[in-house]
Amino acid sequence: MIVTNNNFQEQLNILKSIITKEQTIVLDVETNGLDSYGYHQICGVGVGETAFNGIMQYYPFRHHQGENLETGCLPELISVLNTSDTFIGYNIKFDLHFLENEGLEVSSKKLIDVIVMIRLIEDSEIKELSLTATGKRHFGESAIQYDLDTKKVLRSNKWNKDFSMAPPEMLGEYCKEDVALTARLYQKALVRIQKTGQQKIFNLECDLTSVLYNIERRGIAVDRTYAIKTQQAILSRLEEVKQEIYTLTDSEFNIASTQQIGVMFNSLGITSPIQTSKGNSSWNEAALVNINHPLAGLIRQHRTLEKLKSTYIEPYLETDVMHTSLCNWGTSTGRLSSRDPNLQNIPRNHFKLATSSLTDESRRAIQQRISAMVTSKGQTLTEELSDEVLETWTFLGDESYDDTDKNQLAIRRLFVPRPNYSLLSFDYSQMEVRVFLSYFRNETIDALLNRDDVDFHGEAAKLAFNVTEEDKEFKFYRQMAKAITFGTIYGIGNQKLSEQLGTTPKEAGLYKKRYFAGLKGSKEFFDKASEKVALRGWIKNRYGRRYTLPVALAYKGVNYLVQGTSADILSERMIAIDKFLQSTKSNILLQVHDEIICEIHDSDLDTVPIQIKDLLETNSLDIPLKVDMEICSPSWATKKNWSVEEKPAVENYFLDWS
Repeated sequence: MIVTNNNFQEQLNILKSIITKEQTIVLDVETNGLDSYGYHQICGVGVGETAFNGIMQYYPFRHHQGENLETGCLPELISVLNTSDTFIGYNIKFDLHFLENEGLEVSSKKLIDVIVMIRLIEDSEIKELSLTATGKRHFGESAIQYDLDTKKVLRSNKWNKDFSMAPPEMLGEYCKEDVALTARLYQKALVRIQKTGQQKIFNLECDLTSVLYNIERRGIAVDRTYAIKTQQAILSRLEEVKQEIYTLTDSEFNIASTQQIGVMFNSLGITSPIQTSKGNSSWNEAALVNINHPLAGLIRQHRTLEKLKSTYIEPYLETDVMHTSLCNWGTSTGRLSSRDPNLQNIPRNHFKLATSSLTDESRRAIQQRISAMVTSKGQTLTEELSDEVLETWTFLGDESYDDTDKNQLAIRRLFVPRPNYSLLSFDYSQMEVRVFLSYFRNETIDALLNRDDVDFHGEAAKLAFNVTEEDKEFKFYRQMAKAITFGTIYGIGNQKLSEQLGTTPKEAGLYKKRYFAGLKGSKEFFDKASEKVALRGWIKNRYGRRYTLPVALAYKGVNYLVQGTSADILSERMIAIDKFLQSTKSNILLQVHDEIICEIHDSDLDTVPIQIKDLLETNSLDIPLKVDMEICSPSWATKKNWSVEEKPAVENYFLDWS
């Protein structure tokens, strides 16, 4: 039903009866853009019942053609929606941000995101999660045909970026179809979740969605002055780097063109050490760090500065608050991801805006950074880079940041506390390793887990390779143990492991065999996880989250268990912290990997941080966890240890998973 001024009150009464009857409705908004924090608005609201073939309504408000509802109708609709206890939608947080701009009260509602439910019931390796693609997988082409046909019309009329340009009749039917499809998916997913015993993890995800919504809504303060100054500094350095490149090559060319970069290297007699899958020369990061010529470092520096400028600086030139989208459906394991901007990719390290002379310390630091970059790409360094070349890589910097050094650029420096608040970082130490070890706990493992400052990789080296810290080869074996631990967790084979270790695949296999023999229980855990996937096609983590995998990917079972359990611990803890902070003036601001950033009010500093730390180190699985607590002053880029002398009693807020 397309709601008009003539039938508005009648349809609104029907909506009231739906809410009274079900206390839950499906929502879908249509907008004139994607920015929910000021620039764009709702042009229509779709609502419906969760029942298949139930009542579906579309309320048009800001279309540029056709009949819109009168101005006063939107507040009336919002008032009725406020009486509902639960909202259901596909990527529901997006819709609710727009609706809250119009007056919807969201904070006290239960939020059910159908896209999260789909994650719990589908093959874990599926990447395409749009409503259209998901609807096709579950109900066939006919279920989405109207959706596809409408999108063609929208694109042909160039309305696809501003839906308000489409007439209400067209967009209304499109929205109603989306609401109906969401309702069908909800009903199917709910049955499947119950059948697979995932009700508890589903409840956790609902609670987490509410927490994430509030985090997104609040946002984090941005130092706009720093952004403006940094942009100017980057532009100046980009021009300097460009001229250095032109001087070195005695030629001007398009530095953004990979093809022209290749021509320039070839003119200098330099060939790429890496080939693409099609047999062409590659000039990617792994190739550049293996080229012993200053041009490679300068090209990489130019690319880095351009990316920093466009991705991390320019979006913050005109805003005082950054809002990201935190997705509890963006990864197959259950780990949070973020977008617009992607906070997971914000570098920890600072960058230098001027080439600096090498010292013994900086030489080692740069070599380590380059080695890590190459290893992460599954490559190895072909030769040691000369000092002349290393100097072109000094822009990489390290994790130590000096806020007074104007030649240093740190992206995290953009993010600052609001007035009367402090930013505190709570960072889990070696969380995935701890979770990994918890799957085969014994007296030896428990002794390690309960130590405060344990070096797990060093201890694994001692157990697996019978070495001590006094041995000359200890560092080598420690790195070996670290690579095998994470290789086991992430399911990499001997070939990939050998590339990281700089050995042959046969030698890597032998090292892995010694590792498994020394770390009692690890091989049994690995084999059992793989066997379960191979036999059943699925595996469950400690929270009951189910992962469905093809038999060919059975080796990934450990990765899903470890990453998934780590993710669910974080989710459980964030819910607990959010509940605790409701009685304070403080808030959760961000979650990035295993780090949680909180904004602590001045009045809470004496007690709240240590309570948060205690809550984070508590978990329903009783795994000994360690959290490092630091104050970020004057910004997220600069951290200092934070401690409080007394530990107040902490109420037990964690969820009951018994």
